[in-house]
Amino acid sequence: MKQTPSWPRPMPRPYHKGNVAEDLRLTTLRILQTERLEDLSVRRLTREVRVAPANFYNHYASLNMLLVEIAADCLDEFSEVIGHIVHRSTNRHDALKRTITHYVEFACRHTQLYRVMFGYLSDTAQHPRYCRAAQRTFNRLRDLVEADVFPPPQPVDAPSDTAAAPMPDDATHVGHCIFAMSHGLAGMIAQNLVALEQGREDSIRTFVERTIDLFTHDRLTQQPASYPIKV
Repeated sequence: MKQTPSWPRPMPRPYHKGNVAEDLRLTTLRILQTERLEDLSVRRLTREVRVAPANFYNHYASLNMLLVEIAADCLDEFSEVIGHIVHRSTNRHDALKRTITHYVEFACRHTQLYRVMFGYLSDTAQHPRYCRAAQRTFNRLRDLVEADVFPPPQPVDAPSDTAAAPMPDDATHVGHCIFAMSHGLAGMIAQNLVALEQGREDSIRTFVERTIDLFTHDRLTQQPASYPIKV
């Protein structure tokens, strides 16, 4: 199912006429839909919002702080989306594929926002709200890997695509692996390093699902080597 882009969206706090902080945020999101992060500046934002540059600092300590708030909002949204996906999925495998596909599609539709969330800001670890949002999102992914919300897997000889859940001690490591794979896929596809056919969203979904299948169905380890190994 084609997902409707969720940004820009209102902040989870009341808006009223003259809310400069929200105007600055929405203007930032609008610019990032069509331009690069490097095109942002306090002077440009305040000019478009029609306030004095000094007014910016009544709401945000710096441009980086505004971007950190936006990144935390995006992470909070990811956390909610993972919860919705888990609720609507029949098994862990399906939920993982849908979660990673959403992650990759977000990176492709909102490349500059994705940069804000991961990598562009060098000091995000110093901002408590960003750290809480990032940890909350990762915890959702770890809980999905543990798969306690899904029915127990069927016997090995039963036809099912539901693999056994990892032991709790391994869930964090598996969560990191899934995140690393998601992040790598998102970066490669967003930067056009993967050749996709026409109908980009369908191609992205197919490519991601096939990649996940390789790991969740153990096809990489079950396939015998059919070629000589050169030393």
